[in-house]
Amino acid sequence: MAVRRQKPGKNGVGGKAGRRQPSRTGLLEFSARQDFRYCPNNASRRAEQSGDGGGRFLTSAQNFANQVLVPSPEQFRIRDDKVEISCLARTQWAQTRYANRRVLFLLPSQALGSNVCTALFLHAFMEHNRPREVGVFCAQSASDIYLRAGNVTVHSLWLARKALRHWDMIIDLGHLESRRNVEYWPVDMEADLLTAFELAPSERFGGAAKPMDGARRPRIGIFPLASSPLRTLPPATTLAVVEALRDRGDITLCLNRHQRQGQLYSRALKDKLPPAVRTIDAFASIGGLLDMVADCDYVIVADSGPAHMAKLSATPGTAVYTSAPGDVLQGRFTNLSPWTVSYAGDHCTAPCGLAGVRQTEDGQIGCMGSLGVAVEALPHAPRRQQADAVDRLFADPVPCVRKLAENAAPLVDFILADLVRRQS
Repeated sequence: MAVRRQKPGKNGVGGKAGRRQPSRTGLLEFSARQDFRYCPNNASRRAEQSGDGGGRFLTSAQNFANQVLVPSPEQFRIRDDKVEISCLARTQWAQTRYANRRVLFLLPSQALGSNVCTALFLHAFMEHNRPREVGVFCAQSASDIYLRAGNVTVHSLWLARKALRHWDMIIDLGHLESRRNVEYWPVDMEADLLTAFELAPSERFGGAAKPMDGARRPRIGIFPLASSPLRTLPPATTLAVVEALRDRGDITLCLNRHQRQGQLYSRALKDKLPPAVRTIDAFASIGGLLDMVADCDYVIVADSGPAHMAKLSATPGTAVYTSAPGDVLQGRFTNLSPWTVSYAGDHCTAPCGLAGVRQTEDGQIGCMGSLGVAVEALPHAPRRQQADAVDRLFADPVPCVRKLAENAAPLVDFILADLVRRQS
């Protein structure tokens, strides 16, 4: 499959009879003067890639381009920053025979939850279609999710241009319509992918929780952080949960010192946790985080990557939702019991659907409730990460999160009842 500036065919897409269309996920092409080797951030060494000097490569990893390619003009040259490749048309996904074919999936997102759902879909795809080989392109920091899946070829950061010929077909999952509006309302990504390919879920992942051993003291993991202040549990809530569970299990609090919210969390909880509570301030890789979720007997998770990772290991627990609807995000999985904060205000009601904070035309950052505006007044995601906005929303949370901070008792009661039920 050649890389080129795609020209539309008679049916509006490239290829014969509309079977092909140009990729939608943004790609750039670069060349290297010397051999090179890199591993994505937050990925294990298994995700490391090497490239040959003199070769040409494709990537959709913008951080890799900004942090490695652009600062090293003596080694790398960006040849084209708007490349398209010929992909199987969206209309052909459910009709195509994949048996004994090599199929490469182009991944449009680094979000851990989205990639867990894609990994679940790939299991179903392989079980049903029996392809010769399945690969993913530009898994980046989510590479460990696919490496743990088994039987998936992982191109973590780039793909050699000549390697395109290895694949019988390429599918850009960026063509899935549901991926385009998730900032305002989430989707059950696994279900949408299965529907797009007309597949049943993988038999390997049934959706129910693995049973707890009621005869021994459980290992309890608390994962309070999310990528957005809209979904992170308040420190006061975490302390209330810890206090309620301290005599009911061995507690590990999992944070992330590489994330601004993680740094603020550590400061907020300093000298306030019981001595018996173990704290992990960061994981060396996403694989380490996957292992931690799988090793727990019970978890309390914010609406975040670990909540989705628990699907892979059938880990039981409670998932806490604020702005996003838990029933949509959990889909067919019942291993986690969903709990949603009860909040209704003049401008929003939980869950409102927002995945993260938004920005007004004049640069104010927040949500409908915190800024006192309608959703139409928040047309943009913040144009860049702003530490002062994170600090402000951590100290003065949005209304639904503040409600949770002010009254954690309903959540604590829910967790205690759920834990007792699962242990019985």
